Amino acid sequence: MLTGRRHNHYFACIILFAFILLINEASSYAHHGGVSTAFGPGAPIETASPLALGKGNFLLYEKFEYVPFEHKDHADPENIDTFTFFNTLVGYGFTDAISVYAILPVAIKEQDSLGTSSGLGDLGFIFQYGFKYGERDGIRGLYGYGAEDSYGAEYSTDDLKMALQAGFTVPTGETSNRDNKGEIFDMGMQPGFDAPTFQFGFVASKMIFPHFTLTGDTSLTVFAEHNDGKPGNEIRLNAAGGYEIYEKKNGFLSRFDIIAESNLLHLTKDQDDENETDDATGGTILYLSPGLRATFGKHVSIGMLVKLQRGKT
Repeated sequence: MLTGRRHNHYFACIILFAFILLINEASSYAHHGGVSTAFGPGAPIETASPLALGKGNFLLYEKFEYVPFEHKDHADPENIDTFTFFNTLVGYGFTDAISVYAILPVAIKEQDSLGTSSGLGDLGFIFQYGFKYGERDGIRGLYGYGAEDSYGAEYSTDDLKMALQAGFTVPTGETSNRDNKGEIFDMGMQPGFDAPTFQFGFVASKMIFPHFTLTGDTSLTVFAEHNDGKPGNEIRLNAAGGYEIYEKKNGFLSRFDIIAESNLLHLTKDQDDENETDDATGGTILYLSPGLRATFGKHVSIGMLVKLQRGKT
């Protein structure tokens, strides 16, 4: 994953990875995967970051997510087994405050006795506007991001950094995969959703005390109806604390952070083509998620998160 980034009239190379590993069990169909705009030293992993890319800067960011599902006796022998997501995100800073991201997902979904459904998911776009409550020219107030607030500047500052997000997907993903019996997989097993989605979100971050930064985000994703029904909407509420335990600005390992996140996902129930709800879908899951983020040099970041399920409805 490579990023060309212009800074002080020269180009630098940025490599940014995020590995998201879900090792606990999830409810059947209660996970669609997703990408958050979390990048940079000290940033969370699942929780979005309000940082901007900065004018003229590019980002290429890869997220891997693995989800094993809890097996239920009533679903035998066709329990959902695992979902695996590979999400590639490309970002560009149009201004110091406005960043735009394009997301290309790949999904691999396995179901016992029915086989594997895999392919490209729906192409997505996220628009992010960053602003802060801080001081400028000796006056404290609300300001749009400047160059000092972009990736590459110090992440941990006293300013309350915030961002508004809006996004959408277009139905480019595979929706006609067939199982081992030759029948079309259910909606929740297809890589794509056959209809556009619309996302709205808010992100905020602030250094609470030296070396510790608190970040939170909330978002709503609405799925449009299509001929075969309507997938359930998503509501996400995330909070993350990041504590910097090591820093050496010119070292090979320039920064190391411990991350602790709380990730709440609520899915409404899917509907079929007759507007009947599917009671086997939907639900609410809370994850408590410990993780680590290592920054190498100025432009390389690797993060890993383990999401431990604490309950579902």
